Amino acid sequence: MDLLELWKRHLERTKSPRTVQTYELALLSFIKRQNIQDLRNMSVKDLYSYADSSGLSSTSLLTHFSAILHFYKFAFRRGYVDEEVYLRVQKAIEDIREEIQPRRIYGSLKALGKREIELIMQCTKNTKYEKVYSLLLYSGLRLLEYQALRKDFFQLDKSGILWIHLPAEATKGRKPRIVPILGATKEDTLKATQKILRWLEDFEENFRVSRGTLQVYTNRLSKRLNIPFSIHSFRHTYITNLINNGFSIEVVKEFAGHAHIKTTVDIYYRFSQERARRMVEEFLR
Repeated sequence: MDLLELWKRHLERTKSPRTVQTYELALLSFIKRQNIQDLRNMSVKDLYSYADSSGLSSTSLLTHFSAILHFYKFAFRRGYVDEEVYLRVQKAIEDIREEIQPRRIYGSLKALGKREIELIMQCTKNTKYEKVYSLLLYSGLRLLEYQALRKDFFQLDKSGILWIHLPAEATKGRKPRIVPILGATKEDTLKATQKILRWLEDFEENFRVSRGTLQVYTNRLSKRLNIPFSIHSFRHTYITNLINNGFSIEVVKEFAGHAHIKTTVDIYYRFSQERARRMVEEFLR
């Protein structure tokens, strides 16, 4: 019995008939379109090519990639593919999912206010989540980039600025970039830098949380505190702070890791009376 048949039988034992049919057709569609001869030796390039050329809607693509990931998880757990292959497929699919998820309406994005941040940090004080949230808030990393972090990515320069050096394979755009640890003010930045440096001494213990666990915890905390926020809110707050502190749009684009400057403009550059007032005051000094 071949691997596809074994997978289908597993689906029939664990999924509804409708899901079995949907997943089977999705995987077969992928195999046919990409002319895959052996799924065990499939290149992740085929996944990106399928996302770009299949012509499916975002919703259908998400379903197809769920089926593909389910197949590889099954194959890995039963020893048909090794862990390295499975993890490559998993990371590529997570990357693609982030790209093709229906975009949120820009107006719904909101930076966290000072009081909201205080409440979130108070509620997570002395837990791993305080450390992870702090890292995300002061670096603006995407969730996928956070997952790829290693201790040796962090470097403290002579002026006391803590930088995160992200290699190409750790970023969404497959382009290396550097990100500074920065807060809304100089004082915030200094405090955050000292805390993160201290926590880096035991990186795995302090910063390693699985994607699913972090998302579930964040959703529950948001409801408990009655503060509408997600993991992405920390990134949005970081980028908003850069803009409010007068960083040029080119610098903001690079620190944010946006592929195109239009993305930075469309999402983040809205008129702010407070920012305009500060810029006029600075000009007149």
